Amino acid sequence: MKKTNNKRGLKILFSLALIFAINFAISGMANAEGLVNYLAPQYKDIPFNPETALFPATQIKVDKPENEQEWMEKKTWKIKVINEYEKLETSSTMGFAIIRSKNKRAMETINYLKNSPEMMDSAKLRVAARAKKLEFILKSGDQARGEFYKKMVNAPIILFADQTFFDTKGLFASSYPTYLIQKDGSRPFFFSFINIGDISGLFSVADSIKNDTLDLVIAHENAHCTMYDMYGTDIEKMDRRSNLGHDGPVISDRAVAYSEGWAEAFEALYGPANPILKLKESEREKYRISEFLFTRQDPVRRDRYIWQNYKGRKTGVLKNGAQILATEGVIAGIFYDILTSKALNDPFGKSLSVMYLHKPMNFVEFINGWVNEYSEDKPVIYRIFLENTNYATISNEARKLYFDYYQAKLKYVQKQMDEKTFFGFKNKWTSFKENLFNEVMKSNNITTNVSPDLWVSVRGLNLLSPVSILAKIVNMKGNLNIATLTAEQIKQLEEIKIFKGFAAEDVDQFVKTREQMGVMPYKTGTEALRAILGAEKADKLIKINNITDVQ
Repeated sequence: MKKTNNKRGLKILFSLALIFAINFAISGMANAEGLVNYLAPQYKDIPFNPETALFPATQIKVDKPENEQEWMEKKTWKIKVINEYEKLETSSTMGFAIIRSKNKRAMETINYLKNSPEMMDSAKLRVAARAKKLEFILKSGDQARGEFYKKMVNAPIILFADQTFFDTKGLFASSYPTYLIQKDGSRPFFFSFINIGDISGLFSVADSIKNDTLDLVIAHENAHCTMYDMYGTDIEKMDRRSNLGHDGPVISDRAVAYSEGWAEAFEALYGPANPILKLKESEREKYRISEFLFTRQDPVRRDRYIWQNYKGRKTGVLKNGAQILATEGVIAGIFYDILTSKALNDPFGKSLSVMYLHKPMNFVEFINGWVNEYSEDKPVIYRIFLENTNYATISNEARKLYFDYYQAKLKYVQKQMDEKTFFGFKNKWTSFKENLFNEVMKSNNITTNVSPDLWVSVRGLNLLSPVSILAKIVNMKGNLNIATLTAEQIKQLEEIKIFKGFAAEDVDQFVKTREQMGVMPYKTGTEALRAILGAEKADKLIKINNITDVQ
């Protein structure tokens, strides 16, 4: 009987591998034919003009500031948001005044992007998203707002090249509005923009044009703008507390992980269309491919960021529940699987609908909104989330059993474990997670093993670059989440003399104790430090770093 079960298990393993291969092939076909046809087939014939899809912009001065202090603070002159329907799209009371840019960098960038099938597909996908929003507006019966928003559906993507906003340069998308100032006195309104600029040591516009990866980067930023379209003023309600930077493996906070995960999923969707991203990592520098774009392609598509160590030797040690929800690469992988799922009908349209109707502030709220809106998808959407996270957000025991199963699998593949013993581990893991799945189907709770966030403020912690924790530093206070802080992060912060006085043995004790708990029973970060390290050690650490709790 057991031998039969083992054979059946091997067949299941083979079937899963085959399903993965089919899904990967489907993903490749999707990229070959364009994501509009794949993700939004009902909008494939929507009116779209590549020649007007992108608008190169530059700021202009239109009014004098009230006083010199205002000029010094704002660095640019702006115009007020006054239209009642514009106010529904942006929480800002002011917008940048713009005209068409003709500088060399802007024109070079626009010409490149217009000739990129992936970028034009991304632009059309955003038009499809706006068309979806228009349907909801018209369905609500607000015809006046519908007439206003009709003009927004085919609005161009506003692109700036090498400009400074809010004392910031580089590459980013913003929900801040812009107004195109025209000779006839009209001023068409746009509710987001993308700035394209170099990031010292991390990203070069010129290099990314040469190696044909800029389109993927702008598709990422355009995905942010698509989310802005769906949220309107509510986008500013997201609680982005972390300033440890962000990248696929970086543990930041749940809002950053959600918004960046959505955008990174589109990098992974478009990535297979570019052969250069299939090169070995050792060849990356030769073609000057940005590290963040190159290295997170495979880990997102294969859900590798759920592990504490996704590089080098794989151990099967999962991040804890709070860390998983605050890791954008994890969320990107789940979004990728949702958007490419053949078991879901119109996953792209439903994703937009959930964003528009429920305004989720993090990924758990997104999943809950989906289940609320599309109850028929409940088994599939839960299965995608739970399998991609190996049930770590609902059971600490699942993390342990998955580790045992993963280690057994390694030994079995290396012929260091016999088949009967291996399937003992596998069947135990499979049976346990199936029971968990059935429990979640009843409870609708996917966070029973997620500690509450325990944020503390640390004087001297610095705002770091968008990608690397050891890169550009600007002095300011900052936040750490005691529920997610890793030993590696503590070490890195100590190296740049930010978080001081945490002895190696105390770090080990802190992390080990927290991981064994699964869910910490504390109300504040300082309470957690005192309980785990002891009052004397914790108070010394708190005093040295001037740690205070953030509510």
